[in-house]
Amino acid sequence: MNSDHCHRVAEQRAHRGFTLIEVLVAVLIFALLTAAAYAAVDTLLRSRQVLHARAQSLQQLQTTMSRIERDLRQAMAVPVRDEYGEAVALLRGNSSAIEFTRAGFSNPLGQTRARIEHVQWALQDQTLNRASFAVLDRAINSKPQIVPMLNGITGISFRYFDGGQWRNQWPRPDAPPELPKVLPIAVALEIETTDYGLLRRVVAMVEPSVHSVSPPGGNP
Repeated sequence: MNSDHCHRVAEQRAHRGFTLIEVLVAVLIFALLTAAAYAAVDTLLRSRQVLHARAQSLQQLQTTMSRIERDLRQAMAVPVRDEYGEAVALLRGNSSAIEFTRAGFSNPLGQTRARIEHVQWALQDQTLNRASFAVLDRAINSKPQIVPMLNGITGISFRYFDGGQWRNQWPRPDAPPELPKVLPIAVALEIETTDYGLLRRVVAMVEPSVHSVSPPGGNP
């Protein structure tokens, strides 16, 4: 009798299932494991997004610096006229913007246009823009094509080497009449960025010996 009773009690316990407390404990453990897994995956995704954004920012910076250096190295002595028909200097620039004509304007579609291009680099609202004109001698209604090249720029500075010293403006205010007909020997560029700090470049435009010239100092 005792044996049969014990057997029935064992069967009842075997078919009884989990208690409510046991189910709640299991659910709690599962929830904690799920939260930990989600936090790990979220951290991984955020890190991936940050790395991707940094990679894109670095690529944009490299593309911009390469583009502006290539433009400057291809600057050429081609006279142009502004929208009022007045002849302008081969290169016009101050500490915050520069404008000149460059060669090597690719024409893969064989369009009827020149293989030279008039470009302008200028900073606006912390964005470095490259503007290009479809024609060299502009009309009043000539509109440039503006391409934003680099964001997060807090400051920019162009300096111009005339063979003796660095200038903040080209042509310089005291330039003789023939000077606007020539290009500077080199252009120095400083860009202050929020992500990479201060970047400096010196680009030779005429004289290859400019690479041995000392960096721009305090000359006006």
